[in-house]
Amino acid sequence: MWEYCISFEEKNSAEIFCNSIYNDIKSHGGIITTRNNDCFHKVLIALPIIERFKVHNIIKEKIAETILLCIKSEYILSRLDFETNTTPSMQVFLKALIVFDSDTDKDIIVERLNFDSDLVVKSFVNFRLSFLRKKWNELVSLANDNAMYLLSQDSFDELIKFLISNLEYRCYAVNVFSKQDCYFLCDMKGEVVKDFLIDKNIMYDDSKLLVNLVALNPEKIIVHCNNSIKDKLLSTLYEYFSNRVELSK
Repeated sequence: MWEYCISFEEKNSAEIFCNSIYNDIKSHGGIITTRNNDCFHKVLIALPIIERFKVHNIIKEKIAETILLCIKSEYILSRLDFETNTTPSMQVFLKALIVFDSDTDKDIIVERLNFDSDLVVKSFVNFRLSFLRKKWNELVSLANDNAMYLLSQDSFDELIKFLISNLEYRCYAVNVFSKQDCYFLCDMKGEVVKDFLIDKNIMYDDSKLLVNLVALNPEKIIVHCNNSIKDKLLSTLYEYFSNRVELSK
């Protein structure tokens, strides 16, 4: 008997949700699989009865994260009036829009996810999160109203810095390490940061690093890098995070 059936409209959303919760389900003695039909991509979860209560809140949290990663992102991107190219500045700009108030959004989604066993995510978003979509529309309006700034790189950078400065800090500090062609983002205990909005490891790509730092928006960024990339990296980070950047001694 499947205790939970979570139905997504998009295959990518179902896969992201399934991957994010797989280890939690397994660690509680459960089974998780996917099934597709013409309308939905379903994630099916079976659990021992004694474990169901423990996992229910984890499922709600992972659904909320998937909604923010996939549906909020798609909602914003589909309503922008300008071309969303793949330049580093544009990727940082888009991430800032998606991250804006994401922790509050997540809390609201989790609070409203009152379901027993079956959930159709699209219906939940359309009917239970209508007020949240109105808030996302405000972000879209902000971006569209300032589209003229995208025509000048200097103006665009100023707009990005304005957005970043108005994001809430999501953590106190992040350490940036480099090793074997990758950047690693670690917390103050030296453990790799685990956050649903970022990639765990980043190839040497300053734009992707910036996107992940915008997602975390730490109060302090401590850089631990070798001399071959240090100067370029520091210059890039100072551009967007100014006085938050420190070089490890």
